[in-house]
Amino acid sequence: MCVTGSYDHTVKLWDVRVTGSKTVMEVNHGKPVESVVFLPSGGLVTTAGGNSVKIWDFIGGGKMVYSMESHTKTVTSVCVGRVGKENVEEGREHRVLSVGLDGYMRVFDYGRMKVTHSMRFPAPLMSIGFSPDCGVRVIGSSNGVMYVGKRKTKGENVESSLRSFWSLGVEEERRVMRPSYFRYFHRGQGDKPKEGDYLVMRPKKVKLAEHDKLLKKFRHKEALVSVLGIKNPENVVAVMEELVARRKLLKCVENLDNMELGLLLMFLQKYSTVPRFSGLLMGLTKKVLEMRVEDIRSSEALKGQIRNLKRSVEEEIRIQHSLQELQGIISPLLRIAGRG
Repeated sequence: MCVTGSYDHTVKLWDVRVTGSKTVMEVNHGKPVESVVFLPSGGLVTTAGGNSVKIWDFIGGGKMVYSMESHTKTVTSVCVGRVGKENVEEGREHRVLSVGLDGYMRVFDYGRMKVTHSMRFPAPLMSIGFSPDCGVRVIGSSNGVMYVGKRKTKGENVESSLRSFWSLGVEEERRVMRPSYFRYFHRGQGDKPKEGDYLVMRPKKVKLAEHDKLLKKFRHKEALVSVLGIKNPENVVAVMEELVARRKLLKCVENLDNMELGLLLMFLQKYSTVPRFSGLLMGLTKKVLEMRVEDIRSSEALKGQIRNLKRSVEEEIRIQHSLQELQGIISPLLRIAGRG
């Protein structure tokens, strides 16, 4: 008799004495089956699939005896071996050993229905096996390394016991991983990219400034006040232009208190005459004076800022007049030079 497991979730028991190519018994594991092993009694079968290892009683009609789900990723292989120490009561009993893509090996006592041992490896594990005398355990990983463990025998010293576990690199004998191979899709997150692999890079998260976060929440006045406090004219003008597009700039100006209005007037006094900002800021200055004239008259601090703003505008006008005079002097000279 033999037992098989398949990716269609089924586990089937076959008897070569039955004609017609019919199965003797069939059970459903619930996930694609990766490994199937007879237990030493002959009536129990253990199956691995998904993140669970299940034990079935085929003599009892295919009843599931227990389901062990201590792995966090797909269980890739199971085997049966005798483990433990010889000088203890429960030593040298058969255990079910399972390995998975989470990098763990679990030792399961199916007599007591509990996990008795666990070991972590640095790579996803693909297979596990025991020597006939259960003295050597071999585990294969997805990165092409075999982890071999040897049982410590009586008379061995500490140094020999430390040498009883080692790993063998088999990189030279590895086949090139291709998308047509099953193991290509089970390499795990710890596998490093090779030459020719297509890398999908995770986009870097953009850190938003405080005023951008407030704009996303439609808290317009708070966004304007926040950007006025950082004293960056490009950001302030950008926020003002966004508020103009949303038709909320004048509403924000109307709701500013005296302290916040002082910040706005200070900014207008400093940058309203800058040529690249004057197109927006001069018009805004006129609107601010019209809308908040009463508040400005009732506050000496705001009056002082208005006087400073007036001086800045007058100075800019004086500079423009001087430039026009220079232009009037230079233009005839350039025309005469052009004729020559």
